[in-house]
Parts: sequence; structure tokens; C-alpha cells
Amino acid sequence: MSAKPNTSSQNIFKNNEDKLLYSNIPGLKEAMLCPNYWTQSKEVSKVIMSKQEIEAYNKISEETVVPIVDLENHKKFFTKQELSVKINHISSYSNSERFHEDGKLVSEEYYNKLKENCNIENLLELNNISYGVTTSKTVMRTFPTFDKVFKTGDNYEFDRFQETAVYPIEPLVILLSSKDSKWYFAQMYNYLAWIPKQDVVIAKKEELFNYLKTEDFIVTTGKRVFTNFNPLNKQLSEVRFDMGIKIPLANVKEIEEDIYGQNSVGNYVVKLPTKNNNGNLEFKLALIAKNEEINLGYLPYTSENIIYNTFKFLGERYGWGGTFNSRDCASLVLDVYRTMGFKIPRNAEEQGELAVGTFYEMKEDMKINGRKEILNNLKPGSTVYSSGHVMIYLGTENGLYYVIHDFSGFYKPEQDGNLKYYKVREVMVSPLSIISLEDGKTYIEELYGAKDFVIKN
Repeated sequence: MSAKPNTSSQNIFKNNEDKLLYSNIPGLKEAMLCPNYWTQSKEVSKVIMSKQEIEAYNKISEETVVPIVDLENHKKFFTKQELSVKINHISSYSNSERFHEDGKLVSEEYYNKLKENCNIENLLELNNISYGVTTSKTVMRTFPTFDKVFKTGDNYEFDRFQETAVYPIEPLVILLSSKDSKWYFAQMYNYLAWIPKQDVVIAKKEELFNYLKTEDFIVTTGKRVFTNFNPLNKQLSEVRFDMGIKIPLANVKEIEEDIYGQNSVGNYVVKLPTKNNNGNLEFKLALIAKNEEINLGYLPYTSENIIYNTFKFLGERYGWGGTFNSRDCASLVLDVYRTMGFKIPRNAEEQGELAVGTFYEMKEDMKINGRKEILNNLKPGSTVYSSGHVMIYLGTENGLYYVIHDFSGFYKPEQDGNLKYYKVREVMVSPLSIISLEDGKTYIEELYGAKDFVIKN
């Protein structure tokens, strides 16, 4: 099993191996935009950890990595003090000025109204949790609101209330409802924030985890996968699944002659959580065509699968916190590694500093040669980190070290000696030799480390 694309797209790139593409990124060739350019070695197909080892890795993460939470064994209640601390940690006022979409300054009065909707004042001395599961792609927000706020100058790109995107079939622990009853303060396995109630259905714990722990499931390995159009049930029609989502399959005994008027031949019959007319959880059957990019079970953990799946996002626009129906640097890594069954932290800093694995430190005063020595010993598909940013390592050519990453841009020196900033804001290949900061430092100089997600020896 692998995530290789079809051969026709590979041949297009082979015929243009030496042609320089139209690009202002130094050291980039057209052929480098094809995954098979970076997977020539037989080593890339070697399994790094088995399925059982990845399960052990996830268990260690749940026990030792603060952002990773074992939802099934979550504590059953929180005191008023405990829950207040959690809410105030997430839903905090910014120390910097923020602006509404119309450019007006965010006022303290506005923040106070948001804080009031967090419903802290109505907390009980003991607050019981409940369980839920997402029914569609949705979001987690800093405050219980869809309102957007920005720093000056980024009034469309970086919504500072956006925490992360959340995909369908994501189990949640529900901690609190907002005062307006439109939001849940909820914990997913690697994030805690506010999620809209409209995209969540409450579930009984045992029923939810029996559903999730099935051994019969598919995993989405494409950039986007959809259920078939369903004219009789909108909740099941063209449901979007991003990469790395585990979808339980229906039992053979549950499959009828047709599914909402369509024969199931040529499709996988999946079970999806929906809301019935009373707003309660009800699992319904839906169809996903077998020619979609999906895999029976998780993909093997290989460098090859990491690289091929990452390249499926090549050219996709950068999406802060999952905005623009897209992803950012950390969620790119997260989604790719989910196809192999990994549970890793959501944010780049947490992945680099907290995630279980072998970490290769690059101290601030480390010389370039020392950094290159570490990179020379990395497997393709390993992650490398600079402040607030994560990249996937590809390999070397002509003394340059290449990565694929979802990044904002870079600087280039002009004839007058000044540096000019060039926007990228997409998933793209680049050498680490390009300049990342306006002080002239390159990406390789800014690296603080690299990591392999493996069980520590």
C-alpha cells in the first residue's frame, strides 16, 4: 500500500526534468515538483514503525504529551475553578491591537461581551462532561463567535479568532455550553476551544467509542474525498473529508439492496454520524466511490507515503488555522501523518518541542556545517522546525537542502542591496537556503531542530 499518484502526471514532469519553471524561488526546477523526484532511493519504501508500534506511540503521547488527550478515559467532571482556568486560558484578550473586518479597532466593551458569552458566571461547583462527535467539517474558535478580528494589514488572511479546522467524525468531550447556547467549549484529542453546536451531535460514550474503534474502516488519502450525492438525505450528500480521516465501514448485515436508491456496487458503504429529527445521534449509511483516494486501514509508515501524500497539496493556498478550505504548515503535517494512524499535536511549536520522537537539536549558535550534518542524516519525510513553522524534509541537490512546506514567503536581495519580500502563501518546494527573515537569515539558519516521530529508544 502506498500513496503514489497516477503515472500520467509523473510522465509530464519527466519530460520537463531540466526545464526551469516560471518561479522567483531560487534553485527550483519543474521536476522537483513531482514526488517521484525525491523517492528514488529504495530506503523510502522501508516501514519505519509497524501498526502496533504506532498504537504504542499514540498511547505514550496520551500519557506524556500535554496537548494529546485520551478522550475515552477523560475525567468525568471539572470544578468551577478548573474549568474557569481552562476557558480563560483559551478565551483571553489580546495584548496587541485587533481590528474588525471593517478596520475599526476592537474595543474592551466588545471583548467583555464575548467573555460574557463564555458563560463562566453560570458554572456549577462541579461540572459534568458529556460526549459528542462532529457531523461535518467545522472550526474551533478562540471565543464563541464567528466574528473575525485581525492585526493591522492582514484583514483577510489571518483571522486571529480562528484556532483550527475540525473534520467530520471527530470525537469530542463537551465541557460547557455558551450563554447563547450556540457553542460548545470542547476538547478534541489535540485541541481545546469553542466549536459551533450546529456541527456536533451529543453521543453516549460507550456507543461513540464502539463505533470509532471498529477494525473495519477506510482512511482518506486524497486531498479531498466526498460521499456520493444523496437526493434523499442532505446530511449524507457530498460530505467532504480531508486527508487522514478514519471512516468506519458498515457491517455486511447492515447493507441493504440499495442505499437511498443507489446500488452499493463500486462503492464503500460507510457509517456516518447524523442528527435525527429530535437532534439525537443516529448512524446512517452513505456511499464513497472506490475510485476515490482512500485506503482500507492506515497506510504503512514510510518516507514514500509521507512524501507522496504531502505533494497532493502542492500549490494549495495557505490557510491560517484551516481557513480558505485549506490548511497551514502544522495541519499539513498533521493530515499527512494521520493517514498512517498518528496522533500528534496540532501546532508547529508543540510538534517540534513536545511530540514523542527523536529530536535533533540545532542550537542558535550552531554553524551551517553542523546543521547540514544533521540534515544529511535525516530520512526524507522527517520534519524540521524553525520558530512557529514546520517543514517536511525532502533531500539534497547540488549542495542545497530541500523541503516542502506551507509557507508565507521569503526575501531576496535587490540590486540596491535591500531585501524584497515575495509572497508564496501555498504549499511549495523550496531550498532551505532562501532568506526567511528581514534580517537576512535563511531558513537553514533559523532551524532549531528536526524530528522523527518514532518511539524513543
